[in-house]
Amino acid sequence: MIAGIDYALENVMHTSTQRSGFKLALLGSAGAAFFWISDPRWGWTGRFAAGENLIDAANDALIGTLVGVVASAVIIAVGLWLLTRRTA
Repeated sequence: MIAGIDYALENVMHTSTQRSGFKLALLGSAGAAFFWISDPRWGWTGRFAAGENLIDAANDALIGTLVGVVASAVIIAVGLWLLTRRTA
């Protein structure tokens, strides 16, 4: 009976780890999409918000966009790692 409980707990922990990984990967993708869309140089909405000074807005937003996209990529990587992880 104890072996059955251990198996059930292992199965629950495995699915919760995969669920967490999927959520992190999904949120990381949403974050990367947000930073890409709102960037004045590459995004759709950033060009309209920049107005006439597109070059200045692109230079000002470059650091924030790069940090946001890199942080989102790290979150995606952690989520994908959790998706592939199996409990012992």
